[in-house]
Amino acid sequence: MGSNRTGSAGGRNFRRVIIVVATVTLLSYGAGSFAYLAAFRVEREPDTVVLGVSPGWADDAVRLAGAFEAAGENRRVVVREVAGADLAGAELARLFREGVIDCALAEGSAGRPDFRHADILAVPFPSARVAVSLEEARALCRGLQDDPPAPSGAPAAPRSWAGAGLALIDLADRAPDRQLLEVGGVFPTLATVLDGTYPLTSEVCLTVRRPAGLFGLLAGVPGLSRWAQANGPVLRELATWATTGAARAAFYGTASEITLTAVGDVMLGRGVATKIDENGLDYPFGLVAERLRAADITVGNLEAPLGTTGAMLPGKQIWLRGKPEYVECLKAAGLDIVNLANNHILDFDSPCLRETFDVLDRNEIARCGAGVDAAAARVPAILEAGGLRVAFLGFTEFADPGLFWDFTYQRSFAAAEDTPGCNPLDFAVIAEDIAKARTQADIVVVVYHWGLEDIPYPQAFNPVNDLEAIARQTIDLGANVVLGTHPHAVQGFEIYKQGLIAYSLGNFVNDQRRDTQKESLILEMQVGPSGVLSVRVTPCWIDGNRPRVLTGPEAGRLLEKIEAISLKWRGPP
Repeated sequence: MGSNRTGSAGGRNFRRVIIVVATVTLLSYGAGSFAYLAAFRVEREPDTVVLGVSPGWADDAVRLAGAFEAAGENRRVVVREVAGADLAGAELARLFREGVIDCALAEGSAGRPDFRHADILAVPFPSARVAVSLEEARALCRGLQDDPPAPSGAPAAPRSWAGAGLALIDLADRAPDRQLLEVGGVFPTLATVLDGTYPLTSEVCLTVRRPAGLFGLLAGVPGLSRWAQANGPVLRELATWATTGAARAAFYGTASEITLTAVGDVMLGRGVATKIDENGLDYPFGLVAERLRAADITVGNLEAPLGTTGAMLPGKQIWLRGKPEYVECLKAAGLDIVNLANNHILDFDSPCLRETFDVLDRNEIARCGAGVDAAAARVPAILEAGGLRVAFLGFTEFADPGLFWDFTYQRSFAAAEDTPGCNPLDFAVIAEDIAKARTQADIVVVVYHWGLEDIPYPQAFNPVNDLEAIARQTIDLGANVVLGTHPHAVQGFEIYKQGLIAYSLGNFVNDQRRDTQKESLILEMQVGPSGVLSVRVTPCWIDGNRPRVLTGPEAGRLLEKIEAISLKWRGPP
């Protein structure tokens, strides 16, 4: 009996010891946690978050802050530049520990990057300066930043860029009047930044200050959580929002973009037809097809019908026509849409125009500018790519109802109520059609076949027309891009109210012989929901009736010419 009482007392004592130890442990943990949270606690308004950022990324942070605040109520983000700090490792930990900032846009943080920041070099558009090496780009960036001196042995920024209007911008700062420089063979686009192929790209994480460690576990208790971190709910909202499309749109300036490529006059008759028959259907675009196919949408002006029917219009003197099978040339080159509002599409009258419609439709190449009647001609061609809808309209000076070539057969190129043809350059019609297209698409492109031939500046065929005024009014009405064709010569570019005007793209596939008629180009535009984001010109030369991309001094000379003939609208850097 005595041994049982001793055993019971021993058990009670052991339990008391356990309880005392547990109580002391819990009290110690609670006191330690409370002391930790008290040290972690920062006096902050519940709806206010302080976002730390290095000076070079301040614009990114301000855009994110503004978009986050606009996305909900009772949110305020104060952007604080942290001079001399790289916001990484021990430095970032100190800023969080001392409560200087609540979160940071930090490079090189652990985990998957939330964003990618690109340093982009830009000059005024259009410019003969189009590309730099990676080494040269880094030197130019250092020269434009307020960063510490370059590492020992690093090259200095070349003096040759003085006066070039060079600027260092973010992806969100792109605009059509800023020509972006290719770096190390890679052009900066949303795609090349996101996949990291653009070399001047840094991975960026939104890192958030949170209680951590064993003592930080009590921060999960609702009352203690609010006491220790009053702005915790808004901070968590920010961290979640940073993963959304809205945050991406704010950081990059757009949530999506596509490449829209344009070329000038494509004529598949006469001497070009001879070359095709001798060399095959891939001949006309063989040297540039890969580049054209890389675009999301490619547009050109089809300068001649495709067919075998119809009779030559009396008195016209120049008649152009390609065989129906030549549509394979367009398909192989990746042309998605062609403008038909021009001065040769009716060379073989209505039957061949109708046949051209059928050939293009069967091969799923969209068309604009002409139709089986006036109403059909005015319907915009709408193409979709990357979630964006792009509308195309076409008009020509050569569809004036009073313009014909023979009094015995007064056939105008203008479409009528019951007659196939083209859209005339009638501004009342143009205004109506742009307004309708704007309701159906994100981007509106207007193609004009206009002007006098073989001159490097815009001058109307019809003296009553002012091509510059028409182009600007077209942008005022809501178009994003104006593309000029017909002069058979490259003309200048104008950026007007963030809209792009190309007064003449020149020839692209043609058999004409003068040097100015052989100068050519590929126009590539990055476009998003807000309009044109950036523009680049690739100079070409027509050899053997087909274009090839120019490089080296040849490319430089044509780019310098394009820059010179555009200075009227662009002005000096």
